[in-house]
Amino acid sequence: MKGALPTIAIIGRPNVGKSSLFNLLIKERKSIVDEMEGVTRDINIGEFKTLRGRAFRIYDTAGYLEKGDQFNKLVQEKVKQAIAYADLILFLVDGREYHPIDEELGRFLRKQDKPVLVIANKLDHRKFDDDLYEFYNLGFEQIVPFSVVHKRGVNDLYDTFEDMFPEGAMGDDESGEICVSIVGRPNVGKSMLVNTLLGYERSIVSEVPGTTRDSLDDVLIWKGRKIRLIDTAGLRRTSRVEDDIEYYSAVRTAQAIERSHVVIQLLEANEPVSHQDKHISEMVIEKGRGLIFAYNKWDLMGLAEDGEENYRRMQEFRKMTLNEYPTFDYIPLEFISAKDNYKIGRLMELVFEVYGEYNRRVPTPELNEWLKQEIRETDLDKPKSNLKVYYATQPLTAPPKFIIFVNKRDHIRKDFPRFLEKRIRARFGFSGVPVRMFFKQRERDKKNT
Repeated sequence: MKGALPTIAIIGRPNVGKSSLFNLLIKERKSIVDEMEGVTRDINIGEFKTLRGRAFRIYDTAGYLEKGDQFNKLVQEKVKQAIAYADLILFLVDGREYHPIDEELGRFLRKQDKPVLVIANKLDHRKFDDDLYEFYNLGFEQIVPFSVVHKRGVNDLYDTFEDMFPEGAMGDDESGEICVSIVGRPNVGKSMLVNTLLGYERSIVSEVPGTTRDSLDDVLIWKGRKIRLIDTAGLRRTSRVEDDIEYYSAVRTAQAIERSHVVIQLLEANEPVSHQDKHISEMVIEKGRGLIFAYNKWDLMGLAEDGEENYRRMQEFRKMTLNEYPTFDYIPLEFISAKDNYKIGRLMELVFEVYGEYNRRVPTPELNEWLKQEIRETDLDKPKSNLKVYYATQPLTAPPKFIIFVNKRDHIRKDFPRFLEKRIRARFGFSGVPVRMFFKQRERDKKNT
């Protein structure tokens, strides 16, 4: 996880304002903020710059609790991992209340051999600063009075960061990175796939559906290409969103799709395609992102990895998927096991392929040479509607957008855009990528209308 940027981890007991501070520093509402304790369960990663342009990476973590059930122990392991990866720890406390858990956490942090900065949050007025002295019992030299709500102390915090790290610790150029989000129903194996790709337990994996609530970023290099991975909360039907937190999780997942170039949608091999699976797929295409289907947990099928029976079952699944998604025949499909690292390399090859198609532009001369041939061979512009197709251009990519110039827009049959899209795909590809088409009348035809 540790990269070129100086890395800061926000640590503290539940409900002291860690996610609010995280959002304040990165200047967006990325972490879910709620009055309910324990909303943040995993490490949320962001990047920010100080007023002088210095770049830093920051981790938002779950509330630290030494004791708890088995699930809470998984959460606390993530907190400890964030501490291990961090160059600086922001120990966030509620400046209005000195709490026994603060003392417990302070003892733990003193053993970590990491610089620690105590941030006393919720001190909205300077008259409360006298209450800070008790926090020196935590054993750290520097305590900063702060208020996330009133943005008190932000500039001083920026100055402290710059003083603590040498000049030149700037981040890598973000250009050229491929942003990939992993989506699917709860408990389909999204976090396991992230962990397998990264090679360590980046995200909490649990049998409890809905373990991941935030959308989580991390960066890896795969065969020399920079990939930004976004693990997302499992999407549920709206009728099953039981509280504000799940609502915000669904919103974060939609935002993750919007930030992506390519989306990997995990389907479960031992369960049929559901209405919710289709809803997710339609959302990805509607937002104009590249899409890959991947049946996860293929290991549960009990088949030899490369045997004839394995191949036969894969073909059955391809046919079944096409029956469920009759208009999504251009979406590539792979069969994987995130747990066993089965075909993960092939999945990433598909990511590169779809990303290339996502940014592909067909030169106008080549497009129109094909169009003329298509008109001659298929009577493309000679239906009963008297439609005439003149020429076409592709002005935009990501996703590809085509403008088709015709004599009369009202002569276009309802099935014509789909027909033309299929012909374009048959000639130029665009695997896994939605194709947008717009029909325009020539100016001279408008005047004759």
